[in-house]
Amino acid sequence: MTDETALPGAAESVRPLELFFDLVFVFTITQVASILTAAPTPLSLARVAVLLVIIWWMYSGYAWLTNALDLDRTGPRLLLLTGTAGFFLMSMTVPKATGKGPWALIFGASYLLVVAVHMLGFIGTSGHRGIMRIGPLNLASALVVLAAGAVSPHARLWLWALAAALEGVTPLITGVGEFTVGVGHFVERHGLAVIIVLGESITEVGAVTSRENSVTTSIVGALLALVISAEMWWLYFGREERESEARLERVPAERRPRVAVYSFGYAYYVIILGIAVAAVGMEKAIDEFHHPSHHLSALLLPLGISLYLFGLACFHRTLAGTWPAARLTAALAAAALVTPAAVRTSGAAALATAALVLLALNAWESRQVRGAGAGSTSTHQVCEPGSPSP
Repeated sequence: MTDETALPGAAESVRPLELFFDLVFVFTITQVASILTAAPTPLSLARVAVLLVIIWWMYSGYAWLTNALDLDRTGPRLLLLTGTAGFFLMSMTVPKATGKGPWALIFGASYLLVVAVHMLGFIGTSGHRGIMRIGPLNLASALVVLAAGAVSPHARLWLWALAAALEGVTPLITGVGEFTVGVGHFVERHGLAVIIVLGESITEVGAVTSRENSVTTSIVGALLALVISAEMWWLYFGREERESEARLERVPAERRPRVAVYSFGYAYYVIILGIAVAAVGMEKAIDEFHHPSHHLSALLLPLGISLYLFGLACFHRTLAGTWPAARLTAALAAAALVTPAAVRTSGAAALATAALVLLALNAWESRQVRGAGAGSTSTHQVCEPGSPSP
């Protein structure tokens, strides 16, 4: 496998055009989450989970692509802007794609454009051989998404699920050894996606609280939501991101793409899904700030936080080779404590309980770090050849 240091034009850090692309991608995530906001039902949750697989798969694919692209040249810039346009069209049609009309078909056509641009972009890069293996399956899944637009809304979810399943198994079928991972750019790019998704989620929550007439709901609700988002940020960026770069760098080059797929692909999907669901859960908790929640609305906040913590645990496991017991315990605690607070007390109690669970986890991890000594990595094993990572 080619070493990334020998690649002309290989990215060393995130470029401004990639940030522009990421902002459009995050708008797409927000639009997907709006399906659950509008109708907090199990069917809507299933649609969000499946659509997010489809969308995250290609976002991650573009992160691999820009890892190899020289964006100082006009051609690659125009190519990435074309992919950005495809994502923007997807974002505009997603909320209507679950119903009647041509919107699902337009969504599928936009997705097909995104996939085609992704394949074309790899020509002449270090990943050209790899895309010849993965690209046909990507096109097949995109055609399934396109076909979903031609069936009834009741059958559409099944075709979307088929496309998502195909994408999920693609790396297992084709392998990813023909791709090169530039570690610094790769870690930074995915970290920025988390920051922007968290930021957009709190923006959406702020928009909800600004419409409230109650001063208590607007101020206290907004601050509690901000605290929860900040605590979620801290859990990843306090230490995990920095150490993940060192761990991925230590993985042998021939194994690095596979480890990257498991950590920044599969595990990261759970992280992003958790943020999106938690954001909707915070909105619903603010709507029910002074009284108990009911049905799925009461479960969204604890579910989102539990998914986020479980995703972080899986991410840590793939890179460090060990399960972080505290995060798994906190995921269970969020489900066990926040749910009854929402169902029996109020949205305010649910938000406060969620904030306390995350605060306790952050405090525990900070204490463990101090106990291990500044700069020590003894409690955070670096992934080595032969360690129990994927």
